[in-house]
Amino acid sequence: MNNNPMRASEIRIHNINMVLTQIYKNRDKGISQSELVSETGLKAPTIFRIFNELEKRGSIKAIKSSKVKNNINKESKKGRKPLLYTIVPNSVYSITIEFYAGSLCIGLFNFSEEKISEIDSSIDENLEIEGVIDLMISQVEEIILDNKIKKEKILGISIAAPGQVDIINRSVLYYPLIKGLVNYPLAEVLERRLNLNIIIQNNCSALAFGEYLYGDIEHDNSLFTFNLRRGVNGALVHNGEIYQTIRGTTLEIGHIPINFDGPKCTYSRKGCLQAYILNIDTEPSNPIFSDLEDNPDKEKVDNILEEAARYLTFGMEAIITFYSPSTFIIETCSEKVSKILAEKVQRNLEKSKETSFIPHVSVYGKKYDKLITQLGLVELLIRNYLE
Repeated sequence: MNNNPMRASEIRIHNINMVLTQIYKNRDKGISQSELVSETGLKAPTIFRIFNELEKRGSIKAIKSSKVKNNINKESKKGRKPLLYTIVPNSVYSITIEFYAGSLCIGLFNFSEEKISEIDSSIDENLEIEGVIDLMISQVEEIILDNKIKKEKILGISIAAPGQVDIINRSVLYYPLIKGLVNYPLAEVLERRLNLNIIIQNNCSALAFGEYLYGDIEHDNSLFTFNLRRGVNGALVHNGEIYQTIRGTTLEIGHIPINFDGPKCTYSRKGCLQAYILNIDTEPSNPIFSDLEDNPDKEKVDNILEEAARYLTFGMEAIITFYSPSTFIIETCSEKVSKILAEKVQRNLEKSKETSFIPHVSVYGKKYDKLITQLGLVELLIRNYLE
């Protein structure tokens, strides 16, 4: 029995957000009031009142029904096409932040998820987290000022942070490549200083979410994305949701143990997947395998990627055992390297099928695209707003 029934004001807000969510989902083709009556179960007068309020706010607008082909008349017996509505792109804005050791990127997006502006910066390797925060704040304020955006039109900031992220407490638990980034209440600090709503996610999880929603790889609603950049990490998106642990933290797939007597990792562990991958690369301080793109020594390149593929295969077999995703993506700073790794891992997994219970999965290689991560962040922020 529900002892806390919703108040009238809460029901009203819930209904408005439910309608706006449907208009947002149908923003490319538009949606009519009668369609929303069927979609939401709300009565026509309620839908009419909500539409009036959203139009006054400047959140939605009518579009010409001729833009939509084969539109079935639902609102008029005289054969007129129904009036369709969509969101107003510049009614609200989202800000994204992605950062890791050496790099910071601030993005500004409108309600249609179109990128309006971006600021890329390098982070000094000696800068502690307080200095990184100061840099973030100055650049967020700069992008707002430069684009003449009123602060009240900003839904908030969606952050892709490195290391293991505590989603519930909105903090970074540990990232050794930026000094002071240990049990750090990142969202709380930025919220207090910027007076904007903040949500936080791990950067690989944001990438995986973007690939799931906007990427060009087909998946059966179950996609695991590996990101090999400064470190090694991976994230699972299943049925439209980012997987997180029972403690509310993001996955740390890069630290799957391979050999406890193996090379030391930046996280002070020994023999994990990341430690082995980093130990292969000739320039571990740069993005992983960035020196292989144009290396003329094809035999050396093949040997390095063959070894990396063996370790990635081991990690994937563990992931398949626990989560059984249907599709994997391997992303590095190079399209060529990513595809070679994917081909080698796919071959290894096919061999494993012959002697073990490993089911068939598809493995793809792609070059890392920061826009995909940003779009994942925007979608998370808009969902948070609409809920």
